[in-house]
Amino acid sequence: MKRLKISLVFISLFVARWYLLPSPLPSEWEPESSIRYSAVILSKPEYSDTQTIVRSGMWYIPIKGYTEIMPGSRISFEGKVEPKMMLGKVTQIKMLDANMVVMDRSAGERTLPAQAGSPLQDIILILGNLRERWVATLQKNLPEPMASLAAGILLGVKGQMPQDFYQALVNTGTLHIVAASGYNVSIVAEVLMKLIARVVSRGVAVWVGVIGIVGYIVISGGSASVVRAGIMGSLTLIAYYFGRPSEARRILWVTAGAMLLYSPLYIVDIGFQLSFVATAGLLYLEPWMKRLPQIKFLSEYLYPTLAATIATLPVIVYHFGRVSWISPIVNILVLPTVPLIMGMTTGVILTGKLVAWVTYPILAYVVWVIRLFGGQ
Repeated sequence: MKRLKISLVFISLFVARWYLLPSPLPSEWEPESSIRYSAVILSKPEYSDTQTIVRSGMWYIPIKGYTEIMPGSRISFEGKVEPKMMLGKVTQIKMLDANMVVMDRSAGERTLPAQAGSPLQDIILILGNLRERWVATLQKNLPEPMASLAAGILLGVKGQMPQDFYQALVNTGTLHIVAASGYNVSIVAEVLMKLIARVVSRGVAVWVGVIGIVGYIVISGGSASVVRAGIMGSLTLIAYYFGRPSEARRILWVTAGAMLLYSPLYIVDIGFQLSFVATAGLLYLEPWMKRLPQIKFLSEYLYPTLAATIATLPVIVYHFGRVSWISPIVNILVLPTVPLIMGMTTGVILTGKLVAWVTYPILAYVVWVIRLFGGQ
């Protein structure tokens, strides 16, 4: 009864917060209106064969052709917009046929304000520049598509990934492995703490795991979704590794609830969703798997990966499209290598060729499996 009352209070508060969310569009906006949106671009845009894609907060801005945009630039975009709605609120805004325009504002235009500079933006830009250097190091020391695969798994950057390999990732339902997310945070923290706990006390292992999460947040560029995943994963796993799985489950729900009340739009954020369900998989599914045969590799390495994989599957299907019957097979074959690839890719960034020679066979194995089942 107490949990029911708490749940009802949370739902009421969440509904109230959702209802009070302000619209990011001008009050006089109409579908035929032309909007000018100005922002400081904090990361390099994505590039496809036909367009440049800029993401800024909830804004999704495709521009025809290749356009070089340097992080830190203050740029205005103009065009008609198509908002994505959920329960009466805007959750994403796509700008149609966007054009980059000068910052001068003309009379009569509906203009959204530019984002003000801040210390946080400066930190994000510094991390972004570091990430670009790291990607360049990987491209220098590894051939394609191994370099793009390594950059995607560790940093969430697809780089110059060949189109055929990208399509193979889509076909096999493994596109999620090249997106830094809560899945990476949860799995790496779980495996790292179990390895460290063999030689040090549980308390030391916990703090090593938390430091590992912070390190991953930094090396992956410090995106908002990964930071949120790190907060949730750290608090929950601390409780779990102090031998209080019930407390860990409670912390997971309390942390998620507090974050949703702080910003209700987190509920549509893929990083938040993956972090929550991956951690829930470790807390609810992995203990059940311990009833299965307790082979050392299975119980300490494969079971955590499998638990998070099963838990995140619905989210992955929703965000990355359909998942064919071969997807579970391919995921089981490649996901156990993800923590190893992340660690060894970090070694390549730090040492260059020395570790690249050792990392290449593992990356080649993943590429071979994905192409074998992906039909590419």
